[in-house]
Amino acid sequence: MSAAPAIQTREDREQILAALPSSTRRVQVRGSDNKTIYKRPDDIDLDNDEVLLSNTGKPIVMRGKPGRKVTRLTPVSDNVEEVMEARSDHLKADHLLSTTLSGAENEEVMDTLLASLAQEAASIAFEKAEAERHGQDTSSLAVKRARVLKMTADTWLKRRDKNLGGTIDLDSPAFEALFAFILETLRGAMDDAGLRQEHVETVFAKISKRLADTWKEEAKARMREKV
Repeated sequence: MSAAPAIQTREDREQILAALPSSTRRVQVRGSDNKTIYKRPDDIDLDNDEVLLSNTGKPIVMRGKPGRKVTRLTPVSDNVEEVMEARSDHLKADHLLSTTLSGAENEEVMDTLLASLAQEAASIAFEKAEAERHGQDTSSLAVKRARVLKMTADTWLKRRDKNLGGTIDLDSPAFEALFAFILETLRGAMDDAGLRQEHVETVFAKISKRLADTWKEEAKARMREKV
C-alpha cells in the first residue's frame, strides 16, 4: 500500500518559490477552488495555492512570456526557401524602405520616393515599347504609366510648394509641436506680466479665431515673399 502524499505547508511553498530560477515568469498552482492555473510567483497565495510539482519533484514553471506560441513555418521546398531569402535580401537593400524607416520626416525620403516613382515610370515605358515592338496591346501599360506619372507629378508639386513655403511644412507634427511651444511661451509671458486670467483667456480666444480662418494660406504667402 503506497503512502499518502505529503501535505504541502506554507513553509514548503516559501522554500519552493525562493529556489525558483530568476527567469521564471509563471508557476503552475492549484487554488482553493481546485482549478489549475499559472500565476506569477508574487501573486501566489501561500496559504491556499498548492504549487504543483513534476515527477522529478520540481515546480512546473513558464520561463518565457505567457501567450500563444509563435509557430514559424519552414519553406515547403528549396526553391521557395531561395525566393524567401532573395525577398529578405531585397527588402534589406531597398533604399526607399531603409530611408523611411530611419525617419519619415527625413528630407531624403521625398528624394528617394521621387526617384523610385521615376524609375517605375521608366520601367513601364520600356515594357510598353517592347509590347509595341511585338504588336501587342499596350493600353493597360499606358494607363499604368499615366497613373505613376500622375503620382510623380503630385509628389513633385507638393515638394515644390513646401520649398516655396520656406522649407517649413505647416502640417508636419514637428511644426505643430513648435507652434504649441510658442503659444505656451506666450501664455507664460502674459502670466509673468501680471495679466488677469480672464484677459489671458480672451487673448487666446481671439488667437484661436484667427487661426481657424485662412491663417496657413496667408502664412505660406508671406514665406513665399521672402524666398
